[in-house]
Amino acid sequence: MLQYADAAFDCRAPQVGEPLFDRLAPYADLWCFVELWVSGPVSRYLGALAAVLGRYDQAHTYFTQAAALSLRLGAKFDAARTSLSWGHRLAERNAPSDAEKARDLLTSARTAAATHGYANIERRATKALRLLN
Repeated sequence: MLQYADAAFDCRAPQVGEPLFDRLAPYADLWCFVELWVSGPVSRYLGALAAVLGRYDQAHTYFTQAAALSLRLGAKFDAARTSLSWGHRLAERNAPSDAEKARDLLTSARTAAATHGYANIERRATKALRLLN
């Protein structure tokens, strides 16, 4: 379901996001592991889905939860992914002060990615920052 949540997020597909959100919501405080594959905090996916659904207050709550959990567990990759997803959503919403917060999150994601070798996150954050300016 998390793979589908990522696809709904990337494609901005609320018709797919709604049922996924409903199914994942009970697991917001969990970290997802599938065999040897770690997909991170479920709350990051819920934040992304909430944003796709236009529920920006919920998205903020879930992204905050995902960031805190990633920080607490020392999960730098997941912290960078959360910052990237959150920054994207704020940039798209473009409410007052969103651009500044989006810039901070995307810069944080890019810096962490460059430091730790997360090339895809670095590339995506750099592209989002260029579009933001």
